[in-house]
Amino acid sequence: MAISSRNTALSALNDVTQNEGYSNIVIDKAIRAAGLEPRDAALASALFYGVLEKKMTLDHYIRQCLTKPNQKLDETVLNILRIAVYQLLYMDKIPASAAVNEAVNSASGYLRGRYKGFVNAVLRSFLRGKDTLAEPKTDSIRWNIPQPVIDIWTRDYGEEICRELLSAMSERAKTYIRVNNTRTTRGSLLELLPTGSATVENILPDALLLDHAGDPTALPGFSDGFFHVQDLSSQTLCALVDPQPGEKIADVCAAPGGKTFTMAERMQNTGEVDAFDLYKGRVNLIKKGAERLGLSNVSADVRDAAAGHCEKQYDRVLCDVPCSGLGVIRRKPEIRYKKPESFQELPQLQLAILTHSAKLVRPGGLLFYSTCTLNQAENAEVVGRFLNENPEFEPYPLCVPDGFRSVSGEPEHMITMMPMRFGGDGFFAAGLRRKERA
Repeated sequence: MAISSRNTALSALNDVTQNEGYSNIVIDKAIRAAGLEPRDAALASALFYGVLEKKMTLDHYIRQCLTKPNQKLDETVLNILRIAVYQLLYMDKIPASAAVNEAVNSASGYLRGRYKGFVNAVLRSFLRGKDTLAEPKTDSIRWNIPQPVIDIWTRDYGEEICRELLSAMSERAKTYIRVNNTRTTRGSLLELLPTGSATVENILPDALLLDHAGDPTALPGFSDGFFHVQDLSSQTLCALVDPQPGEKIADVCAAPGGKTFTMAERMQNTGEVDAFDLYKGRVNLIKKGAERLGLSNVSADVRDAAAGHCEKQYDRVLCDVPCSGLGVIRRKPEIRYKKPESFQELPQLQLAILTHSAKLVRPGGLLFYSTCTLNQAENAEVVGRFLNENPEFEPYPLCVPDGFRSVSGEPEHMITMMPMRFGGDGFFAAGLRRKERA
């Protein structure tokens, strides 16, 4: 029996909500396992990501349709209801009867149909009272951002920017690619891609914005190594690092390799780019990506960024450290539901990586720190602590691309990239310079 789009989405949701799986990995695996046709795969993906993005709002409405609103629900049953209510609220082209019937069918196949009647009753109640149900009263439920995250953004950036962030994070992230200028040109790649599938991003000359292009890896030119997928903020970070042809560069937390590849391409495939990561499997991803792109100046190896040994010194070192990921919740919606206490130990790890990586920088060389989060405890505060504890380093002013607006009041060596002002992911970068020997 074929697995439906809705059951594929259900399986993937269970893996995320019950096993804390990574959304992009989980849904791709579920779609491959189900063998779905492209149209059905698109529906499964839309349901999966839609439910993750709107989970708090969906639960708000589902609870109003329960006889006991505060009762604890089986997680699989709750995901069946979430998928159905998401369709009823946000997918006008799907008939209500189809959404309800598919949910009841899913419930029939779970625990011998124990919850079949329950699911049917809840959804019928929702349909009867849909127009009279209470709207969400809090920003947290309205925007599907937990209150602790809202508190962080309000504290760090003020209420006005926080409101803009809440709105921006409710939108779908854009998909960008980076032209491999060692193998082709922007104009040649645009001619190769389907008409209307890509537009030029003026801030960075080799960045292209994809529009309804489908799977980027299935586009013409991908297998030839003419481009790789990379968000605009990550590409901007590489522009800030500004590696020069012939230099020695280290990327200490490099996987899956996008920043390594862009820096190597900016260096015209000359010099040395040493990419490190903690896990062998992720290092292999970097090696395969560099091979596809034809980047012979890239070397990848296993190394612990916080403690690993390395005798070499480099002209520029990039530390794109592990973080809470609050800047990429449009791409990875499960991040927004992380427990705030899971963030607390990150700044110490980030500082350890930055401090240890500083040993790799030659006198007069540059050290760059970055995260994909919007949390000053992991950003400006880590950089400030590093400078206080490492007097041999000084702030290095960043050369920001024309047309780019940062958060007001930031020093010249730091920049926070906001999605609503730039279009890419939420990101932070800082520049540091090792002083010349006396």
